[in-house]
Formats: sequence, C-alpha cells, structure tokens
Amino acid sequence: MSSKIHILAIAPYASMKPLLVKLADEYPNIDLTVTVGDLKKGVEIAQNNFHAKYDVIVSRGGTAKLVQQSVSLPVIEITTSAYDILRTLKLSGAGTRKVAVVGFSNITEEFISLKEMLPYKIDVFTIDSTEKAVSVLYQLKNDNYYTILCDMITYTTARGLGMNAFLITSGIESIRAAFNTAVLCCSNYSYLRDENHFLRQLIQGKDACTVVFTSEGKLFYSTLTENDTDILDILHAEINDVLTTGKRRFVFRQNNLLYSIQAQRIVSDKSEYVAFYSTATKTPLAGNKCGINYFNHKEVEKIYFNSTYSVIDSIAQLDNIINQVNKNNYPVIISGEVGTGKEQMAKALYLRSSMKNQPFIQIDCDLLSGKIWYYLINNHNSPLYGTDNTIFIKNVNVLSEQQQKQLLITITDMEIYKRNRVIFSCISNIKGALDSNFMAFVNRLRCFIITLPPLRDNPSRIDSIVNLYLNRLNIDMAKQILGVSPDGMEMLRNFDWPYNYTQLNRVMRNLVIMAAEFYIYSDDVQEALNKERIITNASYHTKDLAKSLDLSRPLNEINKEIAAIVLEAQNGNQTKAAESLGISRTTLWRLIKSQ
Repeated sequence: MSSKIHILAIAPYASMKPLLVKLADEYPNIDLTVTVGDLKKGVEIAQNNFHAKYDVIVSRGGTAKLVQQSVSLPVIEITTSAYDILRTLKLSGAGTRKVAVVGFSNITEEFISLKEMLPYKIDVFTIDSTEKAVSVLYQLKNDNYYTILCDMITYTTARGLGMNAFLITSGIESIRAAFNTAVLCCSNYSYLRDENHFLRQLIQGKDACTVVFTSEGKLFYSTLTENDTDILDILHAEINDVLTTGKRRFVFRQNNLLYSIQAQRIVSDKSEYVAFYSTATKTPLAGNKCGINYFNHKEVEKIYFNSTYSVIDSIAQLDNIINQVNKNNYPVIISGEVGTGKEQMAKALYLRSSMKNQPFIQIDCDLLSGKIWYYLINNHNSPLYGTDNTIFIKNVNVLSEQQQKQLLITITDMEIYKRNRVIFSCISNIKGALDSNFMAFVNRLRCFIITLPPLRDNPSRIDSIVNLYLNRLNIDMAKQILGVSPDGMEMLRNFDWPYNYTQLNRVMRNLVIMAAEFYIYSDDVQEALNKERIITNASYHTKDLAKSLDLSRPLNEINKEIAAIVLEAQNGNQTKAAESLGISRTTLWRLIKSQ
C-alpha cells in the first residue's frame, strides 16, 4: 500500500482552508492539497487536478454534489452537523426575527429533522442550482424575511441582493468525520489503489494523452496536464458521436497546436466508457492563410449548409452521382468554371460518405507558400501522410507544372489515395476542357470526373435559385423582400454569369441591401449587372477565354481575336479596351479591321 493517502480538498469558502490544514496534522498518513472554489469553480479545480495522483476528493455542500457528477474519483462530503446549524442559529437571532434556511439538500435535510425540536418557526427552502437560489431569494426579500441562513452560493447571492445572510459553516468535528471516512474508504481498496497508480504511470509514459469518460459523461481518467485541460469540454461534447463499434478519428486546433484524436467505446465489467487518445503536433502553419485546414464532421456540415450552394439546393441534381461515387473510395476530380461550387461539392461528397466521421483536410493550392509546399510534400506530419482522412486538394491547376508532377509522384509512390479518400478540384475553361498537365492525374489515378455546369447552361433555373436565395437573405438581413419584378428577373436570366454562384451571391446581396421597397425592380437589377460587367468581364474574358485561342494560327489572326475578346468585355467601349490592351485606339481599330 502507498505510504500516503492523497486527498484533494476543495473548500467552498476561504475560512475553511485553515481548518483543513490544521486538522490534517492529526493524520500522518494523509497528503493533503487544499484549494478554494465554490460550485462550478470547484468542478474546474477537480478537473484541472484530475491528472495528479489523488485518491479521493473532500468537499462540502453543493460543490461536493457537482464534483460527484463531474469526476469518477470518490468524493467525500463534509456534512453539516446539528451543532453547525445551532451555532449559526444562535448568531442569527432567529428567535425574534423572520428567518429562512436556503441551501442544497445536504444543508436543508439536516435542518428539517432538527427544526421540530426548536421553539420557533423557521421556513426551509431547498435549491439545486444558482438560478433557483436567485429566484427563491427574490421571493423571500419581497416577503420581508429578516435573515437568511444558507450555504456558500446562497450566501454570496443574498449579500448581493442586500439581504442579511449567515453562512452555515462546518466545524472541525464535521471535517474530522470527512477525513476519517476518506481514510477508511482508501484503506478498504488499498490494493486497487496501488494497482491504479501503477497503471496510470504506464499510461502517462506514452506520447498520446488519454482521457476517459463514463457513458454518462463523468470524467473517469485523464493524463492531461493542467495547461491542456481546456480541451476537456471539446472532448466531452464529442461523446455522443463516438460509435458503439469501431474507432472514430477527428482533429481540432487549440493554442496553436493541432490535436489528432482517436476515440472508441470500451466495455469493462458491464460498464461502458468512452476513451479519447490525443496527440498534439506543432506544424509550420499560420492559420487559414497557410492553405491547409483541418475540419471535423460538424464543422464541414455547418460550412456546407450555410453556403449558397446548399441554400439553392443545386446538389439535388447530382444526388445519384454522389451516391454512386461514394460506393467506393476512388479518387475524384471535380471540374468546372470559377464559382460553380466545386468546394461545396467536395464537402457534400464527404458528408455523405462512409468516412464522414473522420477528418476532412482541405489544401488550397493557390495559398501554398514555398515553405508550406515543402512541409506538405516532405514532412512526416503532413496531412498527406495520414490515414483514413478525406483530403480535398483545391485548384490543382494553379500549381506549376513541376509542382503538379511532384504532387502526383508523392500521391502514387506513397499510395496516399489508397490510405485516404482523395478529392481534387480543377478550374476548367468555358468549353469544359481541363489543363493538359492535369490529365496526368486523371490517367494515373483513374479518377472519376464530376463536371459542374455553369449557371448559364440552364437559365430556366434562375427564377427558383433567385427566390430561394432571397428567402435566405431576408432571414440574414432582417428584410421582407417579396421577389424580383418580371423584367428584372428576365435580366437575371439573360446575364452570362461568368463567375457563376459566387457572382450570383454577390449580386443578390447587393440588390437586397439596396432595396427600399418590397420588390427588386429592373432599374436596380440593370445597375447591379452593369457594375458586374465592368468589374468582372475584362478579367474573366482575358483569363479564361484566352485559354481557348488557337495558337497555331498566324500572329495577326491571334491578335485580332484577342482585340475582339477585350472589346466585347468592355461592352464595345474602344477607349477602355485600348487601355486594357496598352495600345492606342487607332491600333485597336486596325487590329479589328485587319484581314
């Protein structure tokens, strides 16, 4: 048996601490740690010190009850004796004044049995929370009670309301009785206690931290340090999502660390527990700007269902494709123009897949710096070297040719696509063609291709899309827009939407913001679309339409087509088109008229 019994004492009020320390001197086999904290603060103390080698916790009143509900260590309650109550009654002048006793049941039950022997009337009110205490005290104040006898939480509340309050303190006799019970409790299971200490030392020697809850949510075991106990709430919230069989993996960020969690349910002697094993790594990542982001199922679900793509229910048209593709974990390529919802399609695939309880890792290729690229390809902590994850590599086409080759070699040589679900997205031109370099991914990995259609391919859907999105914007902006006028809706149908849903999102938000009446009229629509043509068309046509140029023709023919593209983007304005090309209006005119 261990030479000492390690007791954590949580005193609900400061004046109890010296009594605890003084009395501990009478027990040479006790190693006592005393803290001060009431109710929720007391629970935090218990959880923050759970990693230590305590055998038993000693506390009082409502604090003891809450701690019992939160941790699995034995909790010995410092009871309130009849002598403690009588002593406080004497100070309160209860014989001549209107007095009430308010407290948790372990205070009031003792008093109820005692009050029958008292020569004066005292009312008793039992509470079970801080909120109930406030409600009762307000009523007693209105009923002109002179004095309140209470425990610590009620005492603090009553004083805040300006009421006379007497704290029922525990004397040294009550504390001695609690210590005796603690010693007896630990002595009765000394063998189990020593075995428990030994097993804890073995587990604490591992790299991973272990946290175990009972199926009811009590903290059963933890190897977390005091600096890490803020993750307990995060893990506690995940208990119900851990499946009855199998293991679940998820990730989250906290204090600049990436926590990788494996969770499972364990049955021991007919009792069920939920165990979490966590490892923390520090990676050279700087938040969202680094281009690598980790999400769990709930986070992906929230992002997806708040997206424009979800609101307008475009995914419904692809239900059958998603269900068929998710029957296996082959690599998938999602292609489409800018703003067609490729990222949200990747999230929809994940949310409907068998791997939805594992991490979703998004790699934004257009945000990767040289340092992050090296980390991604070479570091053993890179998400590419994990297992059972869904890895979404967004906009692969923006990588250089060398980087694309390097990524493909890494994915194939390390068999990343066999250990994980890999989803790529690639921006196609307006004809739907993929970058020729990217076709190597399609061929080597035998990817299934999902091509997302642009908005202009089905203008008849614009009406329903606009109305669905208007409904959402009315909620978000506290508006009451009833719809778009028929001629305004016609303009929206006929617009080219080069940036698709992203552009529709922006236009509709602007229209709702500016709407002064219950309808959006054609004048407002016309103004909004004209702004879009000015803002977006030049960059869209020069970047995307130019990809379709036939470069095998003579130079004068190529130049003429480029001039025509830019002039169209500027709505026929030759001055703006010439400025965009960096040539004079005369040169532009000659290019257009050339044979």
